[in-house]
Amino acid sequence: MSLTGNAIIGQSGGPTIVINASLVGAIQAAWDLDEIQHFYGAIHGMDGLLNEQLCDLFREDPDVVEAMKLVPSAGLGTSRIKPKEQDLERAMEVFRAHDVRYFFYTGGDDSQLACHMISELAKSSDWEMRVVGIPKTIDNNLVVTDCCPGFGSAARYAALCCQYVGRDAEAFGTLEVVEVMGRHEGWLTGATSAARPEPDAPPHLVYLPEVQVTRQQLISDVQEVYDRYGFAVIAVSEGFAFAGEDQSTTSDKVDEFGHSRLGGVAQWLGDVLEEATGVRARNDKLGNLQRCFAATTSQVDLDQAYAVGRTAVEWAVDGQTDIMITIERENDDPYQWECGATSLMTVAGESKAVPREWINEAGNDVTEEFVTYCKPLLVGRACELDPGFSSLPKFSLHVIETKLDAYER
Repeated sequence: MSLTGNAIIGQSGGPTIVINASLVGAIQAAWDLDEIQHFYGAIHGMDGLLNEQLCDLFREDPDVVEAMKLVPSAGLGTSRIKPKEQDLERAMEVFRAHDVRYFFYTGGDDSQLACHMISELAKSSDWEMRVVGIPKTIDNNLVVTDCCPGFGSAARYAALCCQYVGRDAEAFGTLEVVEVMGRHEGWLTGATSAARPEPDAPPHLVYLPEVQVTRQQLISDVQEVYDRYGFAVIAVSEGFAFAGEDQSTTSDKVDEFGHSRLGGVAQWLGDVLEEATGVRARNDKLGNLQRCFAATTSQVDLDQAYAVGRTAVEWAVDGQTDIMITIERENDDPYQWECGATSLMTVAGESKAVPREWINEAGNDVTEEFVTYCKPLLVGRACELDPGFSSLPKFSLHVIETKLDAYER
């Protein structure tokens, strides 16, 4: 059934290298649809929605919109607000005030939960609207979907970093510990193995949070690799902890979603290894570069990010709601995929770990099954490094006039 009105799109959680490609896909789809009269962007995600900080995306220059496809991080700004009941009621006020009949939200499992809550409230509020989630997370931990836009490019960066730093470690004959993002799931860390040019290339050891190893086993693993090659590169997830020991790098501070802040695993583990082996250990924390280093953009990742954004808008106008767009794998080699959909309820607040059978028995590397899954997602360089560093386009963010009183959370 046709539904005419306005639309709002927001970006949530940690940005990615390709998150704006999803936004561009959504905008360009909306251009061609009469049912969407105005397309608003929520500045800083849920925070912008609640405070009516909305910009008119139809006023943006089409050339700028197209160019934003290759710009990393969130072009509309992002936030990590976990909406409370009163926030959801406020959101409905904003939707009614601006005749919003379509809401799109780009994010991970927490963001999809927020989407589902808004969809349910709209049903009970007798306000006809369609809500569609757009997947995004470098952690690659959304359930149902084969992979998550943002993962492939971040994985490509992490894999290349491990190979390049391996040259440095080999030159000095040192141990190198590389800390990769991944609180509970080790998809990114495992991906560093998927780009090895040959079996003995770095990283030599890979530790995911899904399987814990003892302190003595890890020291023994590293010593064996060092004795064989004269250096060693160890990739480890930020959520790493020794079996039977408390994680010593968890902060007491939490983010807005209630997640403990992590970091410092590489330095801590390097100290452990240097003391145990007597070999100098250095460390690198890849940090935020994993989600914004556009020079390593994967073409597959970029294509999928654009497709889920465009599909979200087209399918919402066609009548679908309370869904998240998914990526469905049809073939490994040659790699083939298409967009699908799943109920928001199936993904809201859920997360997908690396299967145990995709991690080797020793718990210090991934299996060929993991490599087969991951390798196609890293293929293809989508853009060249901008030599000027200052010519990256930005949205003008034409803020519309508000109609409601200021909102105090």
